[in-house]
Amino acid sequence: PASDEYDLVRAWQKLNTQHGVALNICVAAALRRGIIDETEAGRLALPSANLQPGFTLSGLGALAEASLTCDRVVQF
Repeated sequence: PASDEYDLVRAWQKLNTQHGVALNICVAAALRRGIIDETEAGRLALPSANLQPGFTLSGLGALAEASLTCDRVVQF
């Protein structure tokens, strides 16, 4: 982002680092937007990944499993 804009990605990464908050990204939504991790890059025969450190691509199964053990879900 520009120098006068808030760096939201860095803020999420800081939350992950300082408090251990899982940064799960919906794999389907990420792929539609061109965001891929190393696994998807290999599967799609692309030269590199662009998912930022600290974030993890996950599916509905991970969301369902996490919902069983958490006290709240934040979604936006």
